[in-house]
Amino acid sequence: MNMRIFIADDEEIIRDGIRRCIENEGFAFAGEAPDGEMALPMLLEMKPDVLITDVRMPFLDGLELARAVRRALPWTRIVFLSGHDEFEYAQKAVSLRADAYLLKPVDSARLVHTLHEIAARIEQERQSYLRAADRGEQDILHGYFLNELLSGRVSTATAMEQDWGLKLAARRYIVCQCKIGGTAETLGQVRAVVTRAFEERTEIVWFFRGSRLVLLLKGEDGDEVRERAYETAQALRHEMDAFLGLTVRVGIGTVVERLGALPESYRCAREAEAASGAIVGYADLPAQPRFDFTANVSLEEKLRHATAEDVPRLLAAYFGSAEEDDVKSVLYRNYLLMDLLVTAARMHGEGGETPRPPDPQEVLRRAATLEGTKQCAAETLTALLRSAPQRENVRYGAEIRRAKRFIQENYADGGLSLHTVAAEVGFSPNHFSTVFSQETGETFVECLTRVRIEAACRALREGDARMSDVAFAVGYHEPHYFSYLFKKITGMTPSDYRRSAREG
Repeated sequence: MNMRIFIADDEEIIRDGIRRCIENEGFAFAGEAPDGEMALPMLLEMKPDVLITDVRMPFLDGLELARAVRRALPWTRIVFLSGHDEFEYAQKAVSLRADAYLLKPVDSARLVHTLHEIAARIEQERQSYLRAADRGEQDILHGYFLNELLSGRVSTATAMEQDWGLKLAARRYIVCQCKIGGTAETLGQVRAVVTRAFEERTEIVWFFRGSRLVLLLKGEDGDEVRERAYETAQALRHEMDAFLGLTVRVGIGTVVERLGALPESYRCAREAEAASGAIVGYADLPAQPRFDFTANVSLEEKLRHATAEDVPRLLAAYFGSAEEDDVKSVLYRNYLLMDLLVTAARMHGEGGETPRPPDPQEVLRRAATLEGTKQCAAETLTALLRSAPQRENVRYGAEIRRAKRFIQENYADGGLSLHTVAAEVGFSPNHFSTVFSQETGETFVECLTRVRIEAACRALREGDARMSDVAFAVGYHEPHYFSYLFKKITGMTPSDYRRSAREG
C-alpha cells in the first residue's frame, strides 16, 4: 500500500529525519509544516493516511491539531511525538484514539516498525471490507459508505479510491430522497422491488437511510441528470404502486459537479421531499428567491421585479457584470449609475407619480469612487422602490408562451432540455424552472412529456409507423421507456391506443 504521510513538527531536523525515513521505506511523503496552524489547511487539502505530529508546537499544538483532524478526516491515523514523558499527554493521546505515541529523540527503527504496523492495519481493514462484500453484505457496506459520503464525512479522494465497486466517477451528480409509505414489515418487499427496478441502471446508486430510499444519479450533462431524476422518480412511483400498492414522495436535489458537493445536493433533496407534492424539485420550492437578478434579461425587467430588499442582490449582479477595469473608469461608472437611476425613476413615474430625475452634479460627486457609486445607487434605488405603489405579482406570460411554442416546435429533438428552453427565453435554468412551474402548474419535464405523448397519440391515430419509430419521432430513444410513459399518461399501451382509435 502506498501510504501517504504528513509531518507536523517545529524542529526542522526532526522533520528532515522522519522524511528520509519515510522515503527510504517506500511510503509516500505528503507534506510537512512547522506548526499546527500551518499544518491544518494543508492536511484538509492533502488528506493523508497518516499524520505524525509533535505534541508541543507554537500557535496550535499537536493535540488541538489532532482534534481538528479527527473531526474533518476521521480515517486519518495519528502518531504523536513528544519530548516529555508525561502521563497527561499520553492520556490525552489515548482519548484522541492515537495509533502510536513515540518519545523524542525518535528512534528510526521504532518509527519504521510503527508505520508498517499502521499500514498493515489499514490493509487488514480494507480486506475485511472486501470479505464482507463477498459474504453478501455488500449492500450494508455500500449503505454505510454512501451515508458517510452524503454526510460529508468522506473526502473526494477517499471516495474515488475506495468506492467499493460503485464507480462513482462522473461529471454531474444529483441526489433524490424518497419517502415510501408502508411499515417496517414491508421494507424487505420494498427493497426487492427497488433492486428489480434499478438492477440494470448503472447510472443509479441507491441505499436506504432508515426508512427512506436515497438515490444518487450520475451522468455527463446537468440537464440529462436532472431530467433522468424526474423520470426515475415517476418510474419508482409506478413500480411501488403497481406491485405493493404503496405511495412514494420524492424530493430531487440540485445538480452538482463534484463528489464533495453531494452533501449540498442531499440537503436540497431532503428539503424538497419535506414539501407537499408527489415529486418536488428543490428548484421548484417557493422558498427560493423569486427572481434571479443574474438572469440574461434587461435592466428594466430586473427593476420590474425588484423590491427594496432585493437591492443588494440586484446591484451585485449589475455592477459585477462589467469588467473590473471598466468599472474603475469614472466615465463608465457614471454611465452605469445614470442608466440605472434614470430607468428606475422612469418606471417609478409609471405608477402615477412624476419622477424626480437624479441630479447629475450629485451623481458625479458621489461616483468619484467605486464604493461611492454603489452607495449612491443603493440609497437612491432603495428610496425609489420603498415609495413605489404596491404591485401585484409580476407575471411571465410572454416568456412562458415563447417557451411553450419552442417546446411544441422542438419536442422531437431528443436533446431538448430545460437549459435549452431557458436560454431561448433569456432566463437562467433555475429561475426558468421555478417560473415555469409557478405559471403553468406543471414542471418542465411534465410539460415536455405531455407534449410528446400528445404527438405520439396523433401519430398512432393517423399512421402505421412502428412503435419504435413513433418513439424516436417524438424524442424518445428508448422505446420501452416510451411505452411506459405512454401507458402511465393515457392508461393504455401504444398498441391498445392505436387499436382503440381505429375501432372507434
